[in-house]
Amino acid sequence: MSQSIRTITSLPRLIRAAPDPLGLYFRAGRNDHREVLDLLAAGETRFFGVVCDPTHAKFQREMMERAVQRRLDVILDPRTQASATIGGFSDALGDLPWGRGRAHVEDDFRAAAGRRLIANLARFVADNGYSQVLTPSHFIRSTSEDWWDIDIRCASELREELDRIGCSHVSILCSLAISYAMLRDPVERRNLIQGLKRMPAEGLWLAVDGLGSASTSAGVRSYLEAVADFHGLGIPVIADHVGGLVGLAFVAFGGVGAIAHGITHGERFDTAHWRRPRGAKSFGMPRRVYVPTLDMLLKPAEAQSLFDFGRRAAGLFGCRDSQCCPRGIADMLHNPAQHFLRQRIDEISKLTVIPPSLRAGRFVEQRVRPTTDAVLAACGLDWTDPAMAKRMHEQRLRLDRMRVTLGDMAEQARSHADRSIAAAPQRRIVRVVSDRPSPAS
Repeated sequence: MSQSIRTITSLPRLIRAAPDPLGLYFRAGRNDHREVLDLLAAGETRFFGVVCDPTHAKFQREMMERAVQRRLDVILDPRTQASATIGGFSDALGDLPWGRGRAHVEDDFRAAAGRRLIANLARFVADNGYSQVLTPSHFIRSTSEDWWDIDIRCASELREELDRIGCSHVSILCSLAISYAMLRDPVERRNLIQGLKRMPAEGLWLAVDGLGSASTSAGVRSYLEAVADFHGLGIPVIADHVGGLVGLAFVAFGGVGAIAHGITHGERFDTAHWRRPRGAKSFGMPRRVYVPTLDMLLKPAEAQSLFDFGRRAAGLFGCRDSQCCPRGIADMLHNPAQHFLRQRIDEISKLTVIPPSLRAGRFVEQRVRPTTDAVLAACGLDWTDPAMAKRMHEQRLRLDRMRVTLGDMAEQARSHADRSIAAAPQRRIVRVVSDRPSPAS
């Protein structure tokens, strides 16, 4: 009996490298540690880390420890930007080791006083186990301001002090907070880049006054065109205080490698309140409900009124992710923070798996277009509240313009294969492994 023999030939196969994961950081407010702890307890680690407020250190201790165990970054924001303004300063900021019991002035960061301030900040980083720290910077409107030169020098002094006390493993991230006019000015951008080259920073966290989740299509285009200049620094660029469809567009179009924002709040950088005297003490804002299909965060009563329209509204706008909200709308309304965290993580994760050259076009087709269609449907609901009807109409106009603008930019991206794309930051677990010495042969 004859037996056929099959010859198997091994041929090399080309395997496409997976794209570097896009970054996502959450800024944890006073009570947000509970939400982050619940997220970590459920095994969710597809985000890069948390940004911590030093005035909340005692409340956030367990969150920080858990994040470290999960190899996530724990980043200190020294809050010096707010501390140097009449409306941003608070007694809690004044009581920090680098506080002065009053709003900071330029001389606090100069000479011996400045060196003591930086030494106190470095010691706080070491004592509390932060893996990264944002530079002690200030909001600037021009590179001719004294604050800019001070910020450049303080970044170097902080690096030197951290190295001196045995914290060379702690990364320094440049926190650059500027006006929108400054971002759009080519001369100012060149001056900023020259200054940033002198900083020992491993990442640029860029916050632009007035930009955020509710930005216009013109603002988004201006940002993406301007931020490309910073790619030449060779370090990751992170859009700070930016969320929503706008933040997702920034990463989808390669303008930044990551976004950072608060939890159901803090998706827009706004310094207006820093320019006026501090008002009466606030007791925090209620959680808002994230409706991804509308690119909106609604107050609980507003979200309830949306779903009161019945099954059609539930089907169009309710969460159908069983991992996020097993009981659908009930979980969405009763646990809005977890819903928000999980949805934003999924949004970034879905963009990550798309090759960078295809992200812009697919983002427009798979996210922007469906969102504009959903908002159109929401406008057709019989709203009894005129304010909500007006808000939906304004959202429709904004997103329709966004769809046209991003569609045009996606077409341009297809024809410019050599366009600049921002590098994504490295996850802490990657840095830890790469820093380990090789085993002896």
